[in-house]
Amino acid sequence: MTKNSVLILANDSKSILNFRWSLIEQCQEKGWPVTIVCNKDDHYSALQNKASHPSITVLPLDFVNGGINPLEDLALIFKIRRLYKELKPSHVLLYRIKPVLYGAIAAYGLPLNIISTITGLGYVYTDQSFKASLLRLITNMLYKLALRRNAWAFFQNADDQQTLVNLKLTTFNKSSVVGGSGVVLTDFPETPLPKSLSFVMVARLLKDKGVWEYLQAAANLKKIYPEVDFKLIGGESSNPSAIVLTDVENFCQTNNLSYLGYKNNVLETLQESSVFVLPSYREGMPRAGLEALSVGRPIITTDTQGCHDLIRGNGLLVPIRDTAALQQAMQQLIDQPELLPQMAKNSRYLAETVFDVKLVNAAMLEKLAF
Repeated sequence: MTKNSVLILANDSKSILNFRWSLIEQCQEKGWPVTIVCNKDDHYSALQNKASHPSITVLPLDFVNGGINPLEDLALIFKIRRLYKELKPSHVLLYRIKPVLYGAIAAYGLPLNIISTITGLGYVYTDQSFKASLLRLITNMLYKLALRRNAWAFFQNADDQQTLVNLKLTTFNKSSVVGGSGVVLTDFPETPLPKSLSFVMVARLLKDKGVWEYLQAAANLKKIYPEVDFKLIGGESSNPSAIVLTDVENFCQTNNLSYLGYKNNVLETLQESSVFVLPSYREGMPRAGLEALSVGRPIITTDTQGCHDLIRGNGLLVPIRDTAALQQAMQQLIDQPELLPQMAKNSRYLAETVFDVKLVNAAMLEKLAF
């Protein structure tokens, strides 16, 4: 075993590039070799190119995202275990649900410090269908086995931590809450509010994100305030609650709303928008919300896990699945634009004091140094 060597296991390369690169750089500065193991997906080559330093290694491992297939998942556990034995890291950082579950189970009997980052509990814990209930039962059993092997677990919001503590799957003395993946404040600088009022939602096209609630509220308000722009950014998804892209395109075209498709960088659109809206049913910690805070944008979001953490005197909370309440909140900020400047200042302050990536990384580095 090499002292203070880190293996990061994730199911996609994009999340490493977007959310964990500053942590990797800080590990490198401390002289800790880092091995990144992830899917060989569309962003894998970009990750390889960025990992040019000799102390950073990128290796492929196939993850089948979504659902549970016993044979495939058992084979994945054995592949991960072989990697552990071959690479002999001192610490393993697990990121996203399948790496958290199977990466920890694969470590039983091996001298590894396992640290998990639980980015959210997902649709399995929001959907009430029979399929989701069955998956929830299986997932709870896997969490119990996995988190028992953890040295530490990071949650992105206190509600998710409390949920798993209540289920006796983890404890408060083996877990803590950090500010999501954090946001690099310099990448999303505080920007004055634009002169023209507009709203923007940034999310994958999922029912659970509240996309239809936003679009319906926006369509209703567009009839009253034709001068106000209502924008939506987001791409398709393979998630069970995915919305058909053409349905969104047709609805936006019919109601004169702005669907901007998927964008890799939303900074310019956030700067051009007045208010950020996210009526999601549940989140870990919404990345786009953190970016909106950093730019200094008032927030309208739902009073639910991961979302209500974005509000501290800088916006409005509405119930989930409530189009009328969402429309009322949006209309309030249209009718009372004098509220926006102070909300904008409060958003930036929240980004600086709670969600700065430097604060998040410091908490994680403390456990990686143990």
